[in-house]
Amino acid sequence: MLLLTGAAAFAVLGWYALRAADFALPANTGRILTQFGVSGVVAHLAVRALAPRARPEILAVSAFLAAVGLVFVVRLAPGVAQDQANWASVGAVAFAAGLLAGSRYPRLKGYTFTGGIAALAILVVTGVFGTTINGARLWVDVAGQTVQTTELIKVFVVIFVAGYLADSASVLASPTLRLGDRTYSGAAYLVPLGVVLLGAVGALALLRDLGSIAILLLLAVSALFVATGRARFVAGGLALLAATGLVGYVAFGHVHVRIDTWLDPGGDPAGAGYQTMQATYAIQAGGITGEGLGLGQPESVPAAPTDYVYTAIAEELGLAGAAGVALLYVAFLYAGLRVAAEAGDTYGRLLAASVALLIAIQAGVIIAGNLRVIPTTGITLPFVSYGGSSLVVNFGLAGLLGGISHVSRRGLTDRQA
Repeated sequence: MLLLTGAAAFAVLGWYALRAADFALPANTGRILTQFGVSGVVAHLAVRALAPRARPEILAVSAFLAAVGLVFVVRLAPGVAQDQANWASVGAVAFAAGLLAGSRYPRLKGYTFTGGIAALAILVVTGVFGTTINGARLWVDVAGQTVQTTELIKVFVVIFVAGYLADSASVLASPTLRLGDRTYSGAAYLVPLGVVLLGAVGALALLRDLGSIAILLLLAVSALFVATGRARFVAGGLALLAATGLVGYVAFGHVHVRIDTWLDPGGDPAGAGYQTMQATYAIQAGGITGEGLGLGQPESVPAAPTDYVYTAIAEELGLAGAAGVALLYVAFLYAGLRVAAEAGDTYGRLLAASVALLIAIQAGVIIAGNLRVIPTTGITLPFVSYGGSSLVVNFGLAGLLGGISHVSRRGLTDRQA
């Protein structure tokens, strides 16, 4: 609870800073902040009831990042700030559900192949019934709400990758498999993993979502390395990622435009390169300590509340604030890998590591895109960007990590006793 006061303090200080800057706050800002605080307390009570031994920094870091996101949604898109608070409340429920699932994580292993099939099925449904926005067909309308289905796919892929590697890691870690007098290659054990991943990659390519392709391939590569320690899997995965990017550049017009814009945004400064150039100017304007919350011009970047929220943070909070947000993701990754190290079985280790790596990889990709280190991918910054699908799913994953931590630390205490 003490660690959660950091998130509450940031939300309150953000409110005061915006008010001091004479920013036109929503009329119901007090309700928004109160609702966010209550959601944090509910998530904390869920930890105490369902997973009291969970590492405390998991919820604390997630809540702090969500507080940053709420403040910047109020700043950049005040008309939808109440929606973000509502999604944070749903996220608290998803966090509790994740805790419950994580505290019984061995049962999830029985759904390994179900997870892989479900991911592919969701992609098919999205392709048939989905809505195209900004060139990508990633959304499905459910009860009047637009749901980004690729966020759900990540959950199923994590379950599949962790479960499959838990059974196959020992074989994949060995260059050969000896049975009697004969020696066999362990590469055949990559076939089921490759089928699911290539199926997902192919479907995402047809849906024109190369950002999610990059996330899933990097997750698979990272999980393979954690499971086997073999660098050749990393090299192969990166080569596949490069090949996918090259195919996307040739086959899809919007990917071609994104890469050309990344290489030379000044080639079309009033058109395709406008957003990239404005984002670069915003980061430069922030300097070390920033323009001040509510005093910059982050709204000049059209997608600031979603794809480019990190540039808004860099402009108004400066390098100090932007680096602080990046370090929060490092802290989350560290906590997740500690949970993996404490797990008493292979499946628990790989499941915890996969969750932590997924969120860290997604954060790294979007931050790198905002800084123009790589082309933009159109994915959201976990816990921070505006959007309900991402916020709810990420809180659910954080809860899953917390549940695994509870079981692992309880088992560690029992073994020490």
